[in-house]
Amino acid sequence: MRATLESEYAVNRSTRRRLSPWLWRSAAIVSLAVLAACQPAPDTVVVRPSRPPSAVLSAPAAWDSGRLMYQMDPQHTGRSPFTGPRQPVLRRTFDTTNPGFETVEPGDPRSEIQSSAAVGPDGTIYIGNFPGNLFALQDSGSNDLLKLLWRFHPAGASSFHATPAIAQDGTVYIGFSTGGTTPEARGTLYALKAPATGIDAEVRWTVDLGPGRQTSSPTLAPDGTIYVVSGAGKLFAIAPDGAVKWTIQTGPAVKAAPALGADGTVYVASMDGSLYAVAAPVGAGAREVWIRWTFRFGDHLGPTPLVTAPVPPPGADAIGSGASPTIGPDGTIYIGANNSNFYAITPDAQLKWLFEAEREVAGIWSTAALSPDGTTLYFGANKGGIYALNAADGSLRWRFDILGSVYSSPTLDRAGILYTGSTIGHVFALNAADGELIFDYDAGAPVWTAPALRPDGSLVVGDTAGRLLLLGTE
Repeated sequence: MRATLESEYAVNRSTRRRLSPWLWRSAAIVSLAVLAACQPAPDTVVVRPSRPPSAVLSAPAAWDSGRLMYQMDPQHTGRSPFTGPRQPVLRRTFDTTNPGFETVEPGDPRSEIQSSAAVGPDGTIYIGNFPGNLFALQDSGSNDLLKLLWRFHPAGASSFHATPAIAQDGTVYIGFSTGGTTPEARGTLYALKAPATGIDAEVRWTVDLGPGRQTSSPTLAPDGTIYVVSGAGKLFAIAPDGAVKWTIQTGPAVKAAPALGADGTVYVASMDGSLYAVAAPVGAGAREVWIRWTFRFGDHLGPTPLVTAPVPPPGADAIGSGASPTIGPDGTIYIGANNSNFYAITPDAQLKWLFEAEREVAGIWSTAALSPDGTTLYFGANKGGIYALNAADGSLRWRFDILGSVYSSPTLDRAGILYTGSTIGHVFALNAADGELIFDYDAGAPVWTAPALRPDGSLVVGDTAGRLLLLGTE
């Protein structure tokens, strides 16, 4: 690999490691059109000077008790405390297209699952589909089907790509929107709990998120605050009782979830070309919130020409990011962008390094997983498969080629095995140390979901045919 110095930063060009062609038995036609939506432009952003943090967040909650939110924790490290399968077998399934009840006024006609599962401490699986059902499922321990505990469906609404978040008291948070992909789309955040009887979840409270198609996932802070971005780019901070603490306008989001720094800074990736750092109020009685800084991806492109196409699909113009930020232990923000670059950004908005993945339309939608020692990042791309980078300088440690695209975010288990889905309908497990293949499981349909590990070590993925698969061992 050759590193080329570009003014004040190093651009690391990808080197290609090819594996045996038998791995790539099939390919899928890449399509991001299902992400298309009309998103309003954000308000003008005024960048305020940074402030030294007056306090740090309280000690982390028990994020290791399940998979309580998108990419495991508020920093989106993707690290699971559980050990996943090495020789997977299909243990159970659940067909969300035929759940045993009618979906009245579906929010979208497609049957796809493109969100990822949240997993409770007891192993309960929570996942939504495009028609607009959120399912709570349990491994029955017998037969070949997952057991439906309850479901939730607001008429005419869908949660699209959103992964639920689970509070310590079992409350489930997820956003839905009505109006499909039209300009009339409007979002709502729901706080749900299991019903006393029947299969329809109880609604504890709702918050109107305003205009825009709601597709991003909520992020939970250690103090229970819920951070969520509306389709129009308004960031909400919501108390566990449903009271809105504050809001601030950032940029329109398609899929990205907010990430939380140790000093309380909230990071939001946007489709308008910027990463936003929001200075949240810190301390008792504090209420002031402002945009600390914005980082424009287009100001740091690297030497290789971009690959672009007309919009929709979103991101085809190589502007902005559909990925979520990952926060390192030193506060570095790591994120991939639609221009096929992967960035490391300091907490004061300076570019630390960038890595050029193979150029492709809407380049990187995968949120990076971070090794326990903070030295290696793992992410998928629209072209080139799975990349592992040195967190210190962005150099390529290894690469695992996949013929199709990777839209899902990888999951790293406690034994150092990395799991990922793909658009070619295969789930891969790789040795995180060197990228060697552990297994290649044919799921039968494209997998956009981030694989989710349960406490018993089983692996949950959903596919675009609307099926949920529970993979275990013999």
